[in-house]
Amino acid sequence: MPSESQFHFSPRPNRAHEIRWRPWGAAAFEEAAREDRPILLAISAVWCHWCHVMDETSYSDQEVIRLLNQDFVPVRVDNDERPDVNARYNMGGWPTTAFLTPDGEALAGMTYVPPEQLWQALTQVRDYYREHRGEVAAKVAERWERRREAQAETAQAPPGDLSDRIVEETLAAVREQYDPVFGGFGGETKFPHVDAIDLLTHAGVRLGDAGLLQMAQNTLRHMAAGGTFDQVWGGFFRYSTRRDWSVPHFEKMLEDNAGLLRSLVRLHGVAGDPLLREAALRTIGYVDAWLSDPGTGVFYGSQDADEEFYRLDGESRQRRSAPPVDHRVYAGWLAQAASAYLEASWAIDRPELAGRAARALDWMWQRMWSAGEGLRHVWSGEPAVPGVFADHAFAARALLDAYEVTGERMHLDRALEVAAHMALRFQDAARGGFWDVAPGGEVLGRLAFRQKQIGENAVAATVFARLGRLLDDARHTAIARRTLEAFAGQQKALGLFAAGYALAVDEFLNPGPDIRVVDRAGAGERLHGAALRVAEPGRVAQLLDPGRDADLLARLALPAEPAPAAYICIGSACGAPVSDASELTQAVAALREAAASFRAPRP
Repeated sequence: MPSESQFHFSPRPNRAHEIRWRPWGAAAFEEAAREDRPILLAISAVWCHWCHVMDETSYSDQEVIRLLNQDFVPVRVDNDERPDVNARYNMGGWPTTAFLTPDGEALAGMTYVPPEQLWQALTQVRDYYREHRGEVAAKVAERWERRREAQAETAQAPPGDLSDRIVEETLAAVREQYDPVFGGFGGETKFPHVDAIDLLTHAGVRLGDAGLLQMAQNTLRHMAAGGTFDQVWGGFFRYSTRRDWSVPHFEKMLEDNAGLLRSLVRLHGVAGDPLLREAALRTIGYVDAWLSDPGTGVFYGSQDADEEFYRLDGESRQRRSAPPVDHRVYAGWLAQAASAYLEASWAIDRPELAGRAARALDWMWQRMWSAGEGLRHVWSGEPAVPGVFADHAFAARALLDAYEVTGERMHLDRALEVAAHMALRFQDAARGGFWDVAPGGEVLGRLAFRQKQIGENAVAATVFARLGRLLDDARHTAIARRTLEAFAGQQKALGLFAAGYALAVDEFLNPGPDIRVVDRAGAGERLHGAALRVAEPGRVAQLLDPGRDADLLARLALPAEPAPAAYICIGSACGAPVSDASELTQAVAALREAAASFRAPRP
């Protein structure tokens, strides 16, 4: 029987540990099949308020405990540790309470369930399963066959065409959902939707549309000034229950703060808004103080929700125990935080953040990466849970960010290693795109059916497109194209939720400038800094040392002299070398104007 320490329960008094929980795995499914019992799957999270409430109420009820231990195989899954399980069984939020057959098909499901209602559900599911085994088995077989047919049909569908229409339709959906009064999208409940904010910033700059930029700015300003931002400690809560951002759900997630920090510094670089810069600095201050380890530089997962605590002023908080922090390290979230710190290092003039991010990425590489096996998803004293695609996509992106910002070749080499693993282990060779889990892993229940997530595929496409540009390598560019084509047309149904994909498509079809600085003994530092600060969407900056990067210079057909010098290309149009950092932005603008006089072929 697993020990209690394998599971995370509410930090407040409860009896949930008296339930004989099993971890997700073959042993639990084999037990359910052997004893012919249904499975109660509980998906929770350490930061989740209502998960804690369910531990303290429903899972502490004596009769519920008895029924679960006697008539079910109770399986408890941590959402953050097993995003693949959550993606297939989540019933609309956390906690998820799902009843499964022994082979993993869902019989019924809901979110938070009060004690009496849960007791009734347990007895109903138990009795129905006992009395209708044949009917249940037939329905399960029918559902599985439909899934197989749907997956086969999807596999045979031809890829779509990439065009500016994808971006136009998605922007229209973002505009339609935009709240002109309080910013953000939709009414209540309001989530940040950082991909939509970033698309507005990107498209606003590229199209010269001040209205799009205003939407992004209005959203971030209202969020930073409202209750969704912790006005005492800094940092963002997960979402707002009110349209005006005044009443948040109080958990703080590294993933959310990383995404919003990136959005803040990106828009600040365009708009020069001091409120956005201040919010970015206070977010960094919060993450440094609570969601990171100053010794190793790693970033932690989350801080628990505590409505009463977060309503206190600063002095009162000092007299209370702070909400618990989840000190586990998640590879994908660490990578997103590193990317945000790297962008902040030059966008808000905090150069020390680049070293901070590079240190975290190196920690991840040394402890969570294994050649041939890829990244492990989570670290809690040791690495665990292999084969999560999103981790690889975000890690590769962060390594490329580190390469562009620091110029250190090691980051490019590691990004190439991750990209090669992605292409080998996760890629759909037949149709393009990447599966969310690697083949050969668990096939329990619905995990037998792999998925392609549009958001993380968009991140992967930008990785391969950037590698294609940095290395002048058509193979990487082709993978990027096939990945994006695999989702073309889906933006119509996804609307706002296709924003990250639309941004990746636009960067692919309308790439920004490639700025390559040939350095000599550090003399090109100012040129490199100027290249990073070029305010053009999709800009790629590369620092090349002739002594170290002779292979890349040859590949890119660049001379070792003169140095330092910056070489700018936009599509197939290239300009004369620039040696004065103060002239770089003007040179990019002049080349952009020249390139606009003829339509360069798209990649």
